[in-house]
Amino acid sequence: MIPEFIQEYYIDPIKYGEGYNWVNTLTYGIILIIASILIYRYLQSRVDMDRKFYLSVSSFVLVGGAARVLKDMEVSESYILVTPLIYFLVFFITICSLIITLKIWKEQYYLYLSGVGIALFAGICILLFINAETYNYTALVYILLTTIGSTVLVYGGARLLHIGSVVQNIEIMGGHLLDASATSFGLALYGYFEQHMVPSFFIELAGTPFVMFPLKIAVVGLALRGVEDVQEESYKNFLKLIILILGAAPGLRDILRIFFMT
Repeated sequence: MIPEFIQEYYIDPIKYGEGYNWVNTLTYGIILIIASILIYRYLQSRVDMDRKFYLSVSSFVLVGGAARVLKDMEVSESYILVTPLIYFLVFFITICSLIITLKIWKEQYYLYLSGVGIALFAGICILLFINAETYNYTALVYILLTTIGSTVLVYGGARLLHIGSVVQNIEIMGGHLLDASATSFGLALYGYFEQHMVPSFFIELAGTPFVMFPLKIAVVGLALRGVEDVQEESYKNFLKLIILILGAAPGLRDILRIFFMT
């Protein structure tokens, strides 16, 4: 009974790309919360989680988003590149890189940690271009222009309304708007389907995938407002990093997948 349950709700969605269900969605959410607490406690005494930490670790968001496309393009058949397993892989690579750069370069670690992330991302992109058969430049332009335009509008609106939490963290909002843009165009024009349960519910309710834009703006805006109330600066930066990962990583994966038409 238990093996069949695990097979149906956890293994098959990964193996066959069926997307998420309420069971694994809740499970992964709980794992994310527990893992975040443990990771924070581990890093708290080892590194100053300031703005430099936030920006340098953010480079590995690019690695995760691009590496996921290696599986989509069948460059690799490994299921370790499928969500949520890829999060564990990228975390392992990131934490190892952080420990090594801290040990060797100490206070200057963030420069080299960023370099490792960018180098890995560049290497993955080279593999993607080598194995690509065609490119969807039209979709790339649509998605990027929409992302930039919506981010500028949100930034301008936040400044007018004096919403400092959004103004000061516009890169996080931009990462989520990239996800909204790629999802919207992918579903509306290119035959993709939404894998996540909550967005699927709202898309079906609204009758259009472009509902992702107001949904993202509202949810991320509230999340950033809540984070700004956190007094401890290191914990605040850590939470911002998690919010960025949850939007920018899938957004990058989706835009690359659509661009390479996989």
